[in-house]
Amino acid sequence: MEIKHDVLLRTIIQYSFDEIFVIDTKGDVIFVSPTCKEMFGIPVEEMVKQNVYDLEERGVFSPSVTVKVLQTRNKETVIQDTRTGRKNITSAYPIFDNQGEFLGAVSFSRDITELEYLKKRDDEVARTMLYYQKELVQRKHGSTASTSVRTGKMEKVYDVVSKVAGLDVTVLLIGESGVGKNHLAQTIHEMSKRRENPFVEVNCGAIPETLMESELFGYEEGAFTGAKKGGRRGYFEAAEGGTIFLDEIAELPLHLQVKLLSVLQNQTITRVGGNQKIELKCRIICATNQNLERLIEEKKFREDLYYRINVIKIEIPPIRERREEMVSLIYDITEEINQKYKMNKQFSTAMVTWLSQQDWPGNVRELRHFIEKTIITSNDQFIEWDEELTGHKQSVNSDRELTLDGYMEMLEKDFILRMYGKYPSSVKLAEKLGISQSTANRKIRKYLGQGLVKND
Repeated sequence: MEIKHDVLLRTIIQYSFDEIFVIDTKGDVIFVSPTCKEMFGIPVEEMVKQNVYDLEERGVFSPSVTVKVLQTRNKETVIQDTRTGRKNITSAYPIFDNQGEFLGAVSFSRDITELEYLKKRDDEVARTMLYYQKELVQRKHGSTASTSVRTGKMEKVYDVVSKVAGLDVTVLLIGESGVGKNHLAQTIHEMSKRRENPFVEVNCGAIPETLMESELFGYEEGAFTGAKKGGRRGYFEAAEGGTIFLDEIAELPLHLQVKLLSVLQNQTITRVGGNQKIELKCRIICATNQNLERLIEEKKFREDLYYRINVIKIEIPPIRERREEMVSLIYDITEEINQKYKMNKQFSTAMVTWLSQQDWPGNVRELRHFIEKTIITSNDQFIEWDEELTGHKQSVNSDRELTLDGYMEMLEKDFILRMYGKYPSSVKLAEKLGISQSTANRKIRKYLGQGLVKND
């Protein structure tokens, strides 16, 4: 039996994957396929009474591809959004009779919402992959900061670092001697796009005043007696494409503060004895352990220079104000020293506790020096606290009587802090320690604080 054309056409339309839409020359809808309601949110019987100009104006779909065909009488294809939240790829074709008279237009719409979602997810995956590739590069170049638990004030410090590292803004690091300003400056450099280029560290307090200008800006041949033939590049030129770190910036003489101000304003340098302006091609990070505002009042530091270098100011707290990260910091330094000297020595819990309770006026530098000296000079692989080892420093715990519960809590705290530094989420910590996640959460809150629990 032969299938009738009208039955065949109706069946094709009914089961078509695409939504079919037909209008006349006025834009009135004369036919839609059954998928109309799902795609546009309007039943078939209501849609055929509508006009495409009105439908487009009401946002039922936008843009209207059939309106475009009415205007151009050519094939048109658009990406179309609907008020039901769908996204379609829609193609429309003009309809002509045998005499070439224009009768209207027919469109075919295919829902690509899921494809768009997958594309977006693919883009997100690509961005994530790029992020981790950058992380791997940073790790390869030693740019990742210590794995110690960053909490409280240091968490805020590294949050600012992560925001400014990729921007070529001048950064001013403030903090007591030994808090790790040079380490933080290197971290900013290694997290930036300049990481492949030099990081030049200049201690402004260690260079004789008579040599400082030529050391910083370089000199031309014949600039002064003893000048090298052909001249010499200064630190600013040596840092080309990278970062120059001006430590102890407060020690810079006033006449050189004027020249540095000019460099920052004009983004050029001039060698001693020369006239040629050389474009500045490095980032500047400054640091000091002095109160620059007070030095300004004492006329020892230029106010205009202060505002030039103080674009982003990061204050690094002293180690005595970072008790929450002390234990993890001690373990990190110990591991670093062990790797440096190819050793495998460890401190006892009592020793770690004693170390974490000292004020360390010299901050991280003094703590590192003590740990390094102790590891090198100790004959034992497992280093216990003793009075001879700690010297004039008095042990807080050795003179204090502890109950068994108190001592066990001290051990547990040190252990939880150390393990959380390696596995910084309640899920990972619970899995590693063989405890429930709720127990891990409780321990983390107890020893690190309520706001520091990471559950992912």
